[in-house]
Amino acid sequence: MSRVDDLRKLDQALLRINRISTGRVASRARSEHSGVMLSRPAISILGTLQSSGPVRLSSLARLTGLEAPLISREIKELSDEGYVFRASDPTDGRAGIVELSSKGSDAWKRFRRAADDINAETFADWSAEDLRTLRVLLERAARDVVNRSAHVERADRAS
Repeated sequence: MSRVDDLRKLDQALLRINRISTGRVASRARSEHSGVMLSRPAISILGTLQSSGPVRLSSLARLTGLEAPLISREIKELSDEGYVFRASDPTDGRAGIVELSSKGSDAWKRFRRAADDINAETFADWSAEDLRTLRVLLERAARDVVNRSAHVERADRAS
C-alpha cells in the first residue's frame, strides 16, 4: 500500500471514529449510563467549565467551538436548571461570566465516569501496551493537526 493509500485509510478511520464517538447513539449511551440527560452542546459546556473554571461567554464559545447563539441558549437552560451560575464580569459589567455549580460539576463527573466505563468496555481486549501506543500516536497526531491548522490560519491572516 502506498503512503497516499495509507493516509486515505487513516482519514477514513478517523472520520468513522469521530462520527461514531460524537454521534447520537454514543451520546445516548453515555447519557443513559450516567443518568445525565443533557444535550451534547450542554455536556461540552459542562466539561469546558470543569477544566477552565469561570469564563466569559465569548471565551466559552471559543473554548467549546460552539457558536455564540447556541452558547447563549444552552447557558440559559443550564442556568435555569441549576447546572451553572451566571454573573456580570466584575471588570466589565457588559460581559457575562459563567461558572459551574456543584450540580453541574457532579453531572460532568458522572458523565465522564460513564464515558470512561464505555471506553474500558470497548478496549477491554487491548493490552496495556497497545492502548499506550495508540494514545501516544493519537496525541502526536492531534498535536500535528493543531499545528497545521494554526499554520494555515496564520497564512490566511497574512494574505
